[in-house]
Order: sequence, then structure tokens, then C-alpha cells
Amino acid sequence: MDQPVIAPLAPDCARLREDLIAMAMPPIWELDAAEARMLYRERVLGSRDAWRPPLDRLPVLVDDLPQDLSLPAMRRYRAFDGDTDGVDDGDTCLLWFHGGGWVLGDLDTSDAVCRTACAATGWVVVSVDYRCAPISRFPAAVDDALAAADWALAAFARVIVGGDSAGGTLAAVVAQHRGSHAGLVGQVLIYPAVDPSLSTASAHEFVDGPFLTRRDMEWFYGQYLASATDATDPRADLVAGYAGRPAAAVPAVVFTVGHDPLRDEGIGYVRLLGDRGHAVEWIHAPDLYHGAFSSSGFLPTAAARADEVWAASRRLLR
Repeated sequence: MDQPVIAPLAPDCARLREDLIAMAMPPIWELDAAEARMLYRERVLGSRDAWRPPLDRLPVLVDDLPQDLSLPAMRRYRAFDGDTDGVDDGDTCLLWFHGGGWVLGDLDTSDAVCRTACAATGWVVVSVDYRCAPISRFPAAVDDALAAADWALAAFARVIVGGDSAGGTLAAVVAQHRGSHAGLVGQVLIYPAVDPSLSTASAHEFVDGPFLTRRDMEWFYGQYLASATDATDPRADLVAGYAGRPAAAVPAVVFTVGHDPLRDEGIGYVRLLGDRGHAVEWIHAPDLYHGAFSSSGFLPTAAARADEVWAASRRLLR
């Protein structure tokens, strides 16, 4: 871990930052959850046309799974031709949890990432529409994630859990709580939130700007957690989550970025996983921002890092 943790923003990210500043959008902490959800959805879905290659050209079949009232809604992605180096692994499922601070996001906003993951890996990807706050506060999202994982572990020979930001947190919770299951073979964590105290140096470093800030995270946690006690619950504080638990060394690919209030806690979690006996591949992009992974279709610098993540995932979790 001797590489620099932060570098100047990559040129394409810096241009995006200037564009967002010019748009003068209100900070999320000035909005109520419904307004924030609507603006987030419009922004994410509006960016789909900028993806290269176009999403509808990716070799992926998509269908919504039949609704089971005991499970969250889920959407399935399957590779259908040879664009994945001959890989078409129907026995392996990547169970994906979307980002959005446990408040924003849904199956549609995670669609581009899931299509890209399916095309890159050849795995079946199942996206989970877990309940979001503040309508359903903690631990509703955790309960949905565990229920979806139990379904996947019964349906597939090999399951990898993954997600970005809040979704990475949920994936890590599943890995902690279902790690003893032989079918859970890996976790892919994209800048997860693992420390509700927001006490690291990077959590105090990013206090302003169009990308994720400390105040944004305080707003998200305020929506998600119902009480101060929840912030110390081992399903929210993932460092505490390992205290007293038997080690279940699920291999991990962890992606962190330099311009992120969650940077230092993510790097700390990489160390914790290694200390607990996990095989860990850490990919760090000092010149990217929190959110770049889900914008990789129109940010070449982020696209290169996303390719690294999926290549590492296939290599480590094969």
C-alpha cells in the first residue's frame, strides 16, 4: 500500500466536476428524500446515452425475475455470445447491490453497471432492489440483502456479492454473515461505507464540491439509521462487525478512489480483510472520485479502472 492515496483529478473527471459546478444543483442535504431520489434518477438515466459502447450493443440478455413477496424485486442479466473470451458461466452469479446512500437508486439506476459487469465477466448478474430509507430504515436493506443472498446461494453453485458505495456495504455485510456458506466464493466492494463515525482523515478532507462530501454522508446516515445505537450495530459499523465473529475468509476485490470521504475507511477495511485471512486484491485510483465507477461508460479513465476490477474479479474468484 505504498502508492499515493490521492492525486489531481483525471482530466475527464475534472471536466465533469466543472460541468456539475456550472449546473449549480442544490446539495443533497438541502433536499428531502423524495426530491433527492427524483434528481438522482434523472441524472443517472440521462447519462445512459453517453455510454460507449452503447448499452444496447452489449451482448447481454435482461429480464425481471418473477416477484416473490418474500424477496426484494430482482433483475437478471445473462451473457449470450462470445464477447467475454468464451465465458458463459451460468453457474456463477454476481449478486449486485446498487449505491445511493441507502436512500437513492433502484434497478434502473444500476442497469448500466450490471450490463457492463455481465458483458465483462460472463457471469449471471442479479441486481437487487432492496428497500431504501427513510421509508424503510436500517436494518431493512440488510434484511433484504441477506434474503437475496440466501435465494442466490440456493439457486447457483457459486455466488459473488458486490456493490458500489452503500451497495458495497451491503455486500460486505452479506460476506460477513454468510461467509461460512461454501457457495459464497467472493465479494467485490466498490468504495464501501464501513464506518458510520466518519472519523477518518478523508472524511474530514472532503467538505465541499459537486462530488460526495462528508455532509452528504451525514445526510445519508441520518436518513438510513433510526438511532444513534444503529450506528454501532455491527451490520452498519463493519469494523465492529468482525469483532468476535469467526473468520470467514471470503476472497475480496476492493476498489477505492482518492477523492472520496470514504477513502481512508475503505483502505482500512482492505487491511482488516487481509488481517482476517482473506485473499484481497486492492485496486486504488488516486485520481478518481466517489461515483466514478458507475460513470465509467462515459469517463475513459474510470472505464480503464472498471476493466481492472472485473479482470481482477475473474482472476481472484475463478
